[in-house]
Amino acid sequence: MSSKVILGVNGIRLVGQRSGVARCVEAVLTCMATMDHPFTEFHVYSPAPVHEEVRLPSCAKNIVLPSALPLALWEQFTLLRAHGDKNLLFCPSYVLPFLARCPTFLIHHGSYEAYPQAFSWWTLNKARAAYSLSAKRANVVCTVSESSKRDMVHFYGLEPDRIHVVPEGVDTQLFRPIPQQERLAEWRKKLFGSDTPYIAYIGKPVERRNLTSLIKAFGLLKKEKGISHKLLIVGADLPGTSPLRQAIASEGLNKEVVVVGYLGHQEMPLAYNSADLFVYPSSYEGFGMPVLEAMACGTPVITLNNTAFPEFAGGVAHLLDNADVTTLKQGIDTVLSDPILRQRMSKDGPRRAADYDWHIIARRYLDLMLPLVSSRTGA
Repeated sequence: MSSKVILGVNGIRLVGQRSGVARCVEAVLTCMATMDHPFTEFHVYSPAPVHEEVRLPSCAKNIVLPSALPLALWEQFTLLRAHGDKNLLFCPSYVLPFLARCPTFLIHHGSYEAYPQAFSWWTLNKARAAYSLSAKRANVVCTVSESSKRDMVHFYGLEPDRIHVVPEGVDTQLFRPIPQQERLAEWRKKLFGSDTPYIAYIGKPVERRNLTSLIKAFGLLKKEKGISHKLLIVGADLPGTSPLRQAIASEGLNKEVVVVGYLGHQEMPLAYNSADLFVYPSSYEGFGMPVLEAMACGTPVITLNNTAFPEFAGGVAHLLDNADVTTLKQGIDTVLSDPILRQRMSKDGPRRAADYDWHIIARRYLDLMLPLVSSRTGA
């Protein structure tokens, strides 16, 4: 009787509100479960139960491993002790247990070193040590873009042929155009109190995404062009003392900029579809999942011509050279004032996104995992 073949998964990012890494884990496991694969079970290890919104496939079991250790040490010791040294361990959040004797598969999403001004000295150096050692020790290492691969070669000294590029994906059944205009109008009314057009940003409000510049550019468009739009910022549940709130107040935009904290995954397609334009002015991203999601929904997109964006959004999104206030203002004005351009972007976005459906991405991950499983099972 053959022994079980387990796929172990570091599920630390599935605890709490889901980030892009968490959504990647959930999507890949769900799609892999629909394919022929050699695993008897998926064991998703976490220091606390996974978030209630996470939907794992029936072959996946959440194994909760409470520990008094800090999370970084939980990944190194508690996780490894529970998983053992036989089965494949899937580490989708940059770090793997350094002492692992089992086969390991690492996903890296972007190098802190490529945008060091966003992080403290301690955070930067701690991450560089952990991430570079993890990448060097992994049996298979993937990253999400050619841009991130170049960073890993440059900063970690890895050989280029060791790094596989598998992009992030999108659930095209969830993120797709919603043709029912009445439904979109009702969502805008719920949000603003009236059916008001808006420009959207969705994502964490980190400084490298230049939200202060976006707010100032939006304010200039209100003053100079008299646009009727509001600006919706999703993912930024911030106190009034935060720089973002202060920027809104100093520009006199308290009634024009609406800040919403966390939106459930099922509500996010409405946020994209109901917008006239999605703007994501990030100076650095390993990939940039919100841009792909907006494209999948047929929403016109503005982002920057840097890092990974040209790889998957080039020719569809309106790419800007920088996130200066003047550049953002001109870019937003260009797209809002050109209905033919918006119509083309709305058609081309879902077509491009179809190439990044999570089923396609999960298949690529599974193909990379199979040799690791065969080497241990003797298949």
